[in-house]
Amino acid sequence: MKTKTFSKDYTLAIKACEIFEENKAEGVTLIDVSYLSNIADYFVIATANSNVHAKALTEKVEEEMEKCGQRVIRRDGVGDGRWLVLDFGSLIVHIFTADMREFYHLEKLWSDGKNTLNSIGIKKLIEQDKLTQKE
Repeated sequence: MKTKTFSKDYTLAIKACEIFEENKAEGVTLIDVSYLSNIADYFVIATANSNVHAKALTEKVEEEMEKCGQRVIRRDGVGDGRWLVLDFGSLIVHIFTADMREFYHLEKLWSDGKNTLNSIGIKKLIEQDKLTQKE
């Protein structure tokens, strides 16, 4: 089975997805928006279990991205913790509580059905990437 190939380097996006998976975020979704907008190349969207969890995920993503040499350019929503946005330039990370994610449904706004991966697709992409790096 052939896995999706994205149009631009997705290293940071995959890193964000891995951080979310390791820290119990739900509904992790990766969207290639590079051909839809000049805002960013990728969106990563995840659902937190609570406002506290959302804030913890935000801190973890920032901390791990900084270890990769990528600092957050702008953050928003940290005050109430219901929809947090981290802008890393080519990657924008959205962390929602369940009610806010359902209300805004960014996947529907930014997806044409061909540019989106869910958790299963992301895991396949990571595995494919690891195999490619070994070759």
